[in-house]
Amino acid sequence: MHNNNSNLLFIIPGFFFIEEYQKLLYYNDIPLGTIQLSSFLKERVKVITNIIDLRVEGEKEKELGVAKPKEDNFKKAFLKILEKNNIQDYKNIGINCYTSFQYFYTDLIAKILRKECPKVNIIVGGYHPTGVPEDFTYKNSPYDVIIRGEAEMVLLNLLNSNKLNKIEKKKQEPLILSSDILTDINSLPFPDYELYLKRYPLKDKFKFEIYNSRGCPYQCTFCSDNYAFRTYSFEKFQENFEKLTLIVEEYNKKNPKIGFADQSFNRLSFNERILDYLIENEYNKKFVFSCQSRIETVASNIKLIDKFKKSKMIVGYGFETANNLLLREMKKTNKAVKYLEDTQRILKEYKDGSEIYCRLNILVGFPGENQKTFNDTVKFIEKYAIHEDIQISPTFFTNYPNVFVYENMDVYEKKYGTEFLKEWWKLPSNPFKNAVPKRPSRNYSLKQMLFDYKEKYIGILKQFKRQSFAELVTWKRFFNKWYKEL
Repeated sequence: MHNNNSNLLFIIPGFFFIEEYQKLLYYNDIPLGTIQLSSFLKERVKVITNIIDLRVEGEKEKELGVAKPKEDNFKKAFLKILEKNNIQDYKNIGINCYTSFQYFYTDLIAKILRKECPKVNIIVGGYHPTGVPEDFTYKNSPYDVIIRGEAEMVLLNLLNSNKLNKIEKKKQEPLILSSDILTDINSLPFPDYELYLKRYPLKDKFKFEIYNSRGCPYQCTFCSDNYAFRTYSFEKFQENFEKLTLIVEEYNKKNPKIGFADQSFNRLSFNERILDYLIENEYNKKFVFSCQSRIETVASNIKLIDKFKKSKMIVGYGFETANNLLLREMKKTNKAVKYLEDTQRILKEYKDGSEIYCRLNILVGFPGENQKTFNDTVKFIEKYAIHEDIQISPTFFTNYPNVFVYENMDVYEKKYGTEFLKEWWKLPSNPFKNAVPKRPSRNYSLKQMLFDYKEKYIGILKQFKRQSFAELVTWKRFFNKWYKEL
């Protein structure tokens, strides 16, 4: 029998206080970082891994997926899941608190684990522990190890050094660990999709994604990506891509899409080589692809759009706003006039009735937003971006704890009169709403902005010919309800 001292059970937390609109955004992605960890560890150390995704389990077990949990009922349902997965076989539990929206859920399951399984090592990692490790080090904390940043080398060293077997459960503070060595991403094995899909094989809306880089070379003030930027070789991309296509064909026949999950599809020569590869090997006849890119990147080689279309690559452009002041505050560009001209050039290329559309991402409510800046963006969209093949994707600025804005809230408070909810993720209500500034600027309240948002964007969203009616109804219901709550 395998020694369970190095066995590792990964847990993906769900979301409390969530509404149907957020489920559309957060419930269809495969936890790629976690299954990458699994394959990395299996290749280098004798370990058995397993995974529980409480987002999916919550769809089957009501008490795990309720918006407002009753702790006793939740505990019973959670323990039932643990028993089904032979919790006694695992000495180590790894919780992926990927986003601050999952903090409440993460903390509850960690406390239950500590009480009911006192001998296990509870390890937590993800963006939130990386940005705010002190949220996990309070008195009588249930956590044994907090991982900041990339987890591969930290977990490998823990398992190899036998440190996990020597952790003293009565200690006052968890260990906070990070790696001084950056992971060589070209040496990473293919993610352990089998681990996840043998457990959750029946969802045909999963987003299958592939990375060509890790981190981001840009410094946008609203973004929480804080990993050092590194890139994969083309050979590594090709190897991973070919394996992924086989998985998508098997598990996602109804919706054969592959997303390039990089923060930005911005290496021109490398990415053009990828597009040529997709076209020449006729992957565009089997799959639809998607990626994120920057306005200035594509504008510098506008002919790239022809290859986007031929390869069936749907590009989400990080436009964000048409206002000069906010573009500077976001650190998107210091050349607003050229930026807007470049955006117009790009959008024009999608108005030819081709099969492939593009997406224009808009960020609403960034500190300093007022009625004028809001209207600047809406007017730009109405003039240049209203088309059945251009999808407008507006979202609200989220004040994540590890972004530039959160670390400089006092500056925005003085400069614009912005009002924030500090430590919003600890409040027992919808964190998606709490993360949005209560007042983006002195003379522009959240309620007024919500009114403008739902009134202006509903008509814009309807113009996109592929817009799902059901999703539009969910969108409208959510924002109308939120407005009435204020």
